[in-house]
Amino acid sequence: MSIGTEQPTTSERRAGVALVAVAIICLAASGGLLWWRYGGVIFNDMVSAALAWCF
Repeated sequence: MSIGTEQPTTSERRAGVALVAVAIICLAASGGLLWWRYGGVIFNDMVSAALAWCF
């Protein structure tokens, strides 16, 4: 049993890059919506919780 070591085609690479870009855009858009709706409170709490978890 052998594992194929074929190189991805250009269209496969473009599709992968497009999916990553769409994921980043969705993450930024959801963060923007949260900021617009709740202001800095949610992000301040989230950062504080992350720092508390580290310590």
